[in-house]
Amino acid sequence: MGTECIKKITFLGDITCDRPLLESSRSAEGKYNFKEVFSEVKPFLAQSDYVIANLETVCAGSSNDFKNEFLLYNSPDQLIEAIKDGGINCVTTANNHCLDQGITGLKRTLAVLDENGIEHSGTYTSQIDRDNIKVISMGNLKMAVLSYTYGTNEANTGVVLDNDNDYLVGILRQQIDNTKHQKGFKGFLLSHLTARQKRIINRLINRTKLRLGIAYFKPYIDKIQYGDIENNYLEMVKSDITRAKEKADVVVVCPHIGGQFNEVPGEYSEFIVDFLRKNGVDIIVGNHPHVIHKARVLEKCIAAYSLGSFNLSVSADYIVHDSLPEYSMALHVYIDEHSKKIVKVTFSILRIAEDDTHKVIVYPIEKWAKNNYSIKLQKEIDRVYNRITGMQLENVAVMQEYLL
Repeated sequence: MGTECIKKITFLGDITCDRPLLESSRSAEGKYNFKEVFSEVKPFLAQSDYVIANLETVCAGSSNDFKNEFLLYNSPDQLIEAIKDGGINCVTTANNHCLDQGITGLKRTLAVLDENGIEHSGTYTSQIDRDNIKVISMGNLKMAVLSYTYGTNEANTGVVLDNDNDYLVGILRQQIDNTKHQKGFKGFLLSHLTARQKRIINRLINRTKLRLGIAYFKPYIDKIQYGDIENNYLEMVKSDITRAKEKADVVVVCPHIGGQFNEVPGEYSEFIVDFLRKNGVDIIVGNHPHVIHKARVLEKCIAAYSLGSFNLSVSADYIVHDSLPEYSMALHVYIDEHSKKIVKVTFSILRIAEDDTHKVIVYPIEKWAKNNYSIKLQKEIDRVYNRITGMQLENVAVMQEYLL
């Protein structure tokens, strides 16, 4: 059977807009342009039949150039335009930042995506919208895309979903209303200071710790907590998967789960991946830890635990450099549209490059290595490749795609 019958589906990591990128993408006239971020991967993505990424920000609009937020994302609409121009067809939107600007911001983001012709799954405007399984048609192949998150940063946003509005987000467990019980310094920050004051204090704390040789942020691994294993939301996920299998040939689930900057998945991530596998999901693509995790071809299932951050600003305060957050993975799944079978799985290594002005450009590793090859780069490539595959190789060849 010829290659014309094979559909190549590519999955990318978290697309965000940290403050350094936001400021560097603003012109003197106050206009934003993010297309340069995707300029080096655009030809690479054009080789795929369909591209899916995780949108880990919202586009809620702003009257003050997006300068009043602390630990809460809000990005210009031009980011969505750049995503479309870069060759991304669909984004998952269920993640811990989807309610950063409240329910209004969530709904406006979906409207901006619709205006730009980008498919989406994970957040919704109504119960009817939530109940509708997202199915993508490519020739004779139908692919369902589902998206869920462990939480929505309730303590930061003050928005806690309940039985009346939890249709807005695909969630994996009950949300906890702890916003009224924050104590100590964090509680004071959340309730009394302005956003600008919060940023200044946070920066001073981090710099002081750095001078004292104290890591101001450390990787942490996700653990199973009470209510994670058995809850009504997981039953809804089961139901969604069952309905998706009735409508589509291939079922994709993108769970937003995990720790932060940890190189190995935690027990909660392992549980969710195993739960999805046992319920018949064909492709599992995780995100949230900001760094690459392992990917495996399992029996009747492909599982990538974390693809990493696609365009994270390496100069951002919230980062752990030892975990190589400047690297992410593009997962490629090749599917025969007639037999509906997965015939090949590969991955590509992507690298974030940030210059002195904080502009960010994402490169396929073979393109980056042409002008930047070094022993240090080779060791990083080895480390990333081995983390993904579980092997222990040295001097891994630099190429566009690796077989998984």
